[in-house]
Amino acid sequence: MSKRRRLVLLGLAALAALAHGRPVRPPARATAATQPARLRPDYTELVLPPNLAPLNFVLIEPGARQVARLAGRQGRPLVVAGRRGVVAFPPARWRALLAANRGGELTLDLWTRDRRGAWTRYPPLTNRVAAEPVDSHLVYRWFRPAYTTETPLGLYQRDLTSFDQTPLLRSDQIGRQCLNCHTFCDRRPDLFCFHTRGPHDTSAMVLVRDGQARQVDTRTADRRAPAAFASFHPSGQVIAFTHNRIRQYFPEAGTPSRNALDARSGLGLYWPARGDYDTPRELCPPGAMATFPAWSPDGRWLYFSAMAPFWPTANTMPVAEQPRVRYDLRRASFDLATGRFGPPETVLTAKEADRSLLQPRVSPDGRFVLLTACEYGGFPIFQRESDLWLLDLRTRARRPLDPGPPSRRDTWHCWSGNGRWIVFSRKADNGLLARPYLRYVDAEGRPAKAFPLPQRDPTFYDRCTYTYNLPELVSGPVRIDPQVLARAADLGVSHLIGSAGTASP
Repeated sequence: MSKRRRLVLLGLAALAALAHGRPVRPPARATAATQPARLRPDYTELVLPPNLAPLNFVLIEPGARQVARLAGRQGRPLVVAGRRGVVAFPPARWRALLAANRGGELTLDLWTRDRRGAWTRYPPLTNRVAAEPVDSHLVYRWFRPAYTTETPLGLYQRDLTSFDQTPLLRSDQIGRQCLNCHTFCDRRPDLFCFHTRGPHDTSAMVLVRDGQARQVDTRTADRRAPAAFASFHPSGQVIAFTHNRIRQYFPEAGTPSRNALDARSGLGLYWPARGDYDTPRELCPPGAMATFPAWSPDGRWLYFSAMAPFWPTANTMPVAEQPRVRYDLRRASFDLATGRFGPPETVLTAKEADRSLLQPRVSPDGRFVLLTACEYGGFPIFQRESDLWLLDLRTRARRPLDPGPPSRRDTWHCWSGNGRWIVFSRKADNGLLARPYLRYVDAEGRPAKAFPLPQRDPTFYDRCTYTYNLPELVSGPVRIDPQVLARAADLGVSHLIGSAGTASP
């Protein structure tokens, strides 16, 4: 970095510090507006984590200047000036105010001034601060949704207590290979895996433990498809994952413009300490398909989506019959000591729900299953209508988190460690780009309003052409050196010998 550039950056930082320190007072006189102010993003009537970064926003009301006052029953109020509608809060004072009002409410008062100098005051807006924090970090795939190997793609982590985003591994570090399906063991940042795909049918699972990473080939003679969707047993001793034969296709007209079909799938287990791989026949009898495994928090159950294919084995692309593809929700008991499963049982059928039931995730208290329900198929991210449903395992009652017709395209969800927060991907803005959303869920499964992950610049989502895929909450930052991940994930360097459960050198 040049000396001139350093001086410019230091000057900008100094100006920002002065702006935050400059005293701002609400107008003494103002005309009262009859309607509440409109914000973008819509950060109103929310339940907020007490450790979340500031909810900066754009005030969508006419006016050359803005003033915002955020206050609670405790702590020092925040009063800031806005420019061009952008209202941003100083992070340190924001954190102090949220901490002081943990479990209470925050009131937001807003004023705008027109070009003649007249002020307008809007009715106050309120948000509640939860007592329970959200896990501190979020890991996701961040990429531009295109279909070439030149597409920028990577695994990134975001500190939810700030605006810091850092790459864990980028595809350009490993020859433009695809990176996908990252999975953490009980939200631990030191124990996780992800998958990589390269040219000439090369693929591998990368297993990360205690700062080390190694490549694992999960293919066998009868299961040539690589590992895909995975779930760690809470003990960390075994990973359940799927073999999928996925084919994408592009309809000539209508929606969705892109879709995918899972022609064949099954479940497998990998035992990292032993290097053993096996196929549990109890879960995948001949003629059945299973996908999206998810362990219960106590490790006694494996949940998954399953169906019986209705097309001939020779026909791997029944595109015309895709609307008939619907998955049931099933589970099987598991004994870690013996590694054996009990007979599978059906939790909820697609016929009962009139939906395809996918991506189950069990709440930390074991009471609820959060799942994605879509009209058909095994890839809700491509569906025009997909919603999150909550299934109460005590009563078997089920309901969508949002009332009304499905239209939000919600997928790829995850629970926080305390069970009070969920994060998921939503394509509500334009139907093309997924954004990470947070939502509070109380002990009885009652959800609060969802809201997008805050950004330092509240206009960020207006121009961001990247999509956020598979957001996973973790309890702390992933600290492994990206070069260690790159060496383990590079399929062009490591040699996959293809035997069951064998790790590459």
